[in-house]
Amino acid sequence: MKKSVDNYKVLYDQYFKTQVEAKGVKREKLDPQPRIYLVAGVGLVALGLIRKEARVAADIAEHTIRAKLRAGTLGQYASISDSHIFDMEYWGLQQKKLGRASPSPLQGQVAIVTGGGGAIGYGIADRLLAAGAVVVISDIDEPRLQKVHSILATRYDESQVESILFDVTDYKSVENAFIEISLRLGGLDIVVPNAGIAHVARIEDLDSKKFDQVIAVNLKGVFNVIKASIPIFKRQGTGGNIVVISTKNVFDPGVAFGAYSVSKAGGHQLSKIAALELAELGVRVNMINPDAIFGDEEVSSKLWDLVGTERMKSKGLDPEGLREFYRQKNLLKVSVLAQHVGNAVVFFASEQTPTTGATLPVDGGIPAAFPR
Repeated sequence: MKKSVDNYKVLYDQYFKTQVEAKGVKREKLDPQPRIYLVAGVGLVALGLIRKEARVAADIAEHTIRAKLRAGTLGQYASISDSHIFDMEYWGLQQKKLGRASPSPLQGQVAIVTGGGGAIGYGIADRLLAAGAVVVISDIDEPRLQKVHSILATRYDESQVESILFDVTDYKSVENAFIEISLRLGGLDIVVPNAGIAHVARIEDLDSKKFDQVIAVNLKGVFNVIKASIPIFKRQGTGGNIVVISTKNVFDPGVAFGAYSVSKAGGHQLSKIAALELAELGVRVNMINPDAIFGDEEVSSKLWDLVGTERMKSKGLDPEGLREFYRQKNLLKVSVLAQHVGNAVVFFASEQTPTTGATLPVDGGIPAAFPR
């Protein structure tokens, strides 16, 4: 395959040089990488810097092959000349149009965000899409997942958003989903383990089944998602990013939040081990520690849907009072939003610094939760 691709690029270079010399024009050579591959036993494989480009290339290839087959039944297929091909490919106005577009920071990247039906997952997916990635959102709650998918597909190019149902607590379910994603999109570059649940109870009142459930999602779920991504990163050989959505509770736990704090601390530590082990693959693993994120009327926080009533009751507050309580307790006196978490994910995924194993607080400044 590599030999065939290299030979194609040599021929393309010769074609470009011949045409610019013959026509006496100056043109900036386009990317010589082939876009269509005919693989025996598989069929046509189309590639592009973004998914839309790949789909356009595939559509043109299908029409071309159909035309060739029909021409063969009538007589003989004859292609237009290289000179005409060059005039079409390097039309001046088209060159200027292409030249204006600067690549997005995550162009060509494929991301998976678990817990995509909640406020944080929605915010992360939104920021990844804005940065140019193709994003797959996953959840076990189909109605919520479909709602977020619909919002994102309306806001961005529908071809850039996919959704898939799977259970992070079941390794086989995660593994099968990752295989499906690879088949749909060609692989994975950014993995965001975000799915999480919480339960409010003091240790003496904490039901062991509830404790096991929180551990299964918040700790084992992170383990399953990271583990299932490793074979894909190995096959690709192109590195990648795992950005784990942890919590400020890792460093600053709260009363009656034992199951959540312990499970998240375990996932946080596991992520540090993953940073040590996956560096040799060029895969970076970083953690983000948000404080309370409530979502909005469009997409609520599943975590706060579960624990909000108890937290309000314990503090004697209504919903707005609870939001104000969390805003006032951070140093900057700001409301922490889902898009802030998404911006942090994009920062790590776009590799603006050579960083792995790091913890980035997104909490407005909680001194007790400063990483140490």
